[in-house]
Amino acid sequence: MMQILRYSVAAIALVAAVPALAQDVTITTAGGDYGDAIKKAMWAPAATELGYTVREETQSDSFAALKMQVTSGSVLTDIIHLGSPEGAQAAEQGLLEPLDYTIIDPKSLPPGAESKYCYPFSSYGTVMAWNTKAIGTNPPATWAEFWNAEKYPGKRALRANAQDLIEIALLSEGVAPADIYKELSAPGGLDRAIARLETLKPNVAVWWTSGAQSAQILKDGEADLVVTWNGRAESVKADGGPADFKFQGSVIGTDCLAVPKGATNRDAAMKLIAAMTKPEREAKLTDYIAYGPVNPKAYELKLISADKMKLLATAPGNVDGAVFSNAEWWVKNGETAQRAFDDMMNR
Repeated sequence: MMQILRYSVAAIALVAAVPALAQDVTITTAGGDYGDAIKKAMWAPAATELGYTVREETQSDSFAALKMQVTSGSVLTDIIHLGSPEGAQAAEQGLLEPLDYTIIDPKSLPPGAESKYCYPFSSYGTVMAWNTKAIGTNPPATWAEFWNAEKYPGKRALRANAQDLIEIALLSEGVAPADIYKELSAPGGLDRAIARLETLKPNVAVWWTSGAQSAQILKDGEADLVVTWNGRAESVKADGGPADFKFQGSVIGTDCLAVPKGATNRDAAMKLIAAMTKPEREAKLTDYIAYGPVNPKAYELKLISADKMKLLATAPGNVDGAVFSNAEWWVKNGETAQRAFDDMMNR
């Protein structure tokens, strides 16, 4: 009996000494510089920490790949990188697992950025930009002043799309950032935003349709005041063009990470999302690309240089008065909002 016991103890010790098999997880990104940045800053070090083996797939259209996999019943990826509007659309169509906030920190996102299905991790801003030759060093302080054609009679350029503009229109009327989607969802709220845009319409010289076009307009002085994305405005400024911009009062868009419905390694995927979006890893992402962390604690670690902070939509100070674009609202109301916008444009 003692000999059997000795063998049993030895066997238990041997099993304990054998390392657990590495967990295989597949992640799908859009690839390119952005995908490389996410790998180097986020999932590669997180995988090392967890002892996971991660295989990366790249897709130029992640949403289409997600839908094909889930609807065919052949889910090959465990984590997928989406724009938050795509994430909301995927959730609406039942293509995603709900995020497990017993694994992921439920307090890691700022108010307005929360999501049940796709965890936001990086951001950009739709901002107010201006041609410095025309406006000088005294640009509009608020969106209300942007609308003030008497104080700022110059030409404007806006995107030919309802998204972000209807939020900005309500900000210009003094609606608090936290109340924007409450107002848009209330009876007459969308009509109010469209009516406000219509008052500015006579002062809009260009309705642009691509980010590259908005940057060229700013560079060439085709318009004095331009609503554009911060990366486009910064590119003109960095190239020595007559441009500047401000984040305050911006509409912040985000990218997010989700787990496809029926993913083979659901729990491991949740753990990897939690690990790769730790504050220090979101901060590290800014070493490779000028997209701001969504987790506010990323800024508290003092890992991001002061010069880099100026370029990030969610940095302290920059985020003041901002609205986080509500992807769920746009999935439910986007077609109605765009029709109302198009009707206004055709009047």
